[in-house]
Amino acid sequence: MRTIRILTASAALVAPMFLVGIQAPADGATGAKAEYHHPQVAFVGHARAHGGKATVLAVYRCWGGNENTHLWVSLKQGGGIKGKSLKKLSKMEGTSKLARAWYDTNVVDPSKVTINCNGKWQTHRYTVKREKGTLRNGKAFMQFCLFDSHADPEGMSNKGFAFRYDLLRVHRVKR
Repeated sequence: MRTIRILTASAALVAPMFLVGIQAPADGATGAKAEYHHPQVAFVGHARAHGGKATVLAVYRCWGGNENTHLWVSLKQGGGIKGKSLKKLSKMEGTSKLARAWYDTNVVDPSKVTINCNGKWQTHRYTVKREKGTLRNGKAFMQFCLFDSHADPEGMSNKGFAFRYDLLRVHRVKR
């Protein structure tokens, strides 16, 4: 019983310190700025396709506000993509030219392709639209590239940039 009381008391002391340590927003009253953290992409998956659109579910977090942020999501399938490993595809340039089907966020209204950089984990389903071909049931090369407000516009550093590439299973949805 004494061990349980000690553990409970320890947890009660440590928990507030942990919570204070993970708060990211700046304290507007004192003018202190929050410490910068690199963006993180924890998960991208659950690809669903219907007609000329598809969606993927993403879990990410970033800091620094939403101004000057950008997100690009892409699904590529078939043609020269088929049969290649994720490792090989991740190192290749020009995979969109090799694909039989390619959907991405570049053809989606920019107001619908937003990220929320408030330091908290976000879960959002993003829509990609057809550039060419039609996605089918099966594996697709997925690219998820997040640029926060600290991203280097010249591309000279990786600051403010997080990505996840994967071979996702696409499921065609009949409506």
